[in-house]
Amino acid sequence: MPEYDELAPQAIEGRRNSTAPTDRVTFKVKSLYGLSRNSIEMPLNDTETINSGQICATIDPEADEATNVGVIDFSNGSLRVRYGVHIVFPGLFKLVVDEKFEPSLLDPVRVTATDECKVVPDYSGWQALGCLEFLPGSPWAGAGGG
Repeated sequence: MPEYDELAPQAIEGRRNSTAPTDRVTFKVKSLYGLSRNSIEMPLNDTETINSGQICATIDPEADEATNVGVIDFSNGSLRVRYGVHIVFPGLFKLVVDEKFEPSLLDPVRVTATDECKVVPDYSGWQALGCLEFLPGSPWAGAGGG
């Protein structure tokens, strides 16, 4: 727990003006665009799944700005990013048109994505383990997939 002196306005201002190096850098995520290489099996219910086809992702323009941030920790070689995303499944078009599935399956789905990454030693890239959390109101919210 910080001492009260550390929370004094003068102490805070001193840290803001400090030029001391830090191993951690916080950054904002302003834009994002991605396409999957593969499709995934998406749950329809407890026993049925469908093939998603290619998945497209972009920044969710309605996402809370607090979600679109990341922190890189140079001393640990780690990176954590959390962002609001719209994902779209154009591969579901055939199911919607040919097999008369619900047209709302083509609507963008709002999710919060969190990536935990290990940065390679020369900082030329990273390996990520990601998690998607479907926001309430999504047709996939509450789906029990694997």
